[in-house]
Amino acid sequence: MKAIVVTDPAAGTAGMKLVERPDPQTARLASLEGANYGDVVVQVHASGFTGDELSWPSTWFDRLGRDRTPSIPGHEVAGVVTALSYGTAGLSVGQRVFGLTDWTRDGTLAEYVVVEARNLAPLPGDVDFTTAAAIVMPGLTAWLGLFEHGRLQAGQRVLVHGAAARSARWQANSPARQARTSSARDGPAGARGRSTSARTSSSTLKRKCWKTSTE
Repeated sequence: MKAIVVTDPAAGTAGMKLVERPDPQTARLASLEGANYGDVVVQVHASGFTGDELSWPSTWFDRLGRDRTPSIPGHEVAGVVTALSYGTAGLSVGQRVFGLTDWTRDGTLAEYVVVEARNLAPLPGDVDFTTAAAIVMPGLTAWLGLFEHGRLQAGQRVLVHGAAARSARWQANSPARQARTSSARDGPAGARGRSTSARTSSSTLKRKCWKTSTE
């Protein structure tokens, strides 16, 4: 499969390279490197990428501190289930889903990604893939800010005074995708999946979302 990988923390988005990687569809899920009980293979139709990811330790090292490069960035995904491991009740092959991948595993800037079933949710038929992928990180950031830090209660009123996002199309078979990816180096940093207050600022939510041609 085609995937975007990074190998050098100092290179920034200029160091993102399009390469060929092993396709999860060509191997048994149980024997797939990095696959665990409860894993799901998703064919990526849309993927979210936060520029700030390239400064996160989890992009470069696993939980034991070992170098895991070349790694695939991107954590937000919307797509279709193509394979299931054990412990994936509630999901089925062919089902539309969206969700968030583990920080220390290969991400979603690829044609396929392995995701824990607990981090996926069914995608309603009236929501397109790009919209679904774009809402995951901002939605999590807003939820944490409003309910964990802001302690919002039922019946309270909320003033939202800053919210923004940006999106871009990534065609899986188009040479122009490399140029689009490279242009992301000029974009603002995105959300880290957390918030320090009930306020959700526009700078927090500015990010990139790619839509592949598999839809």
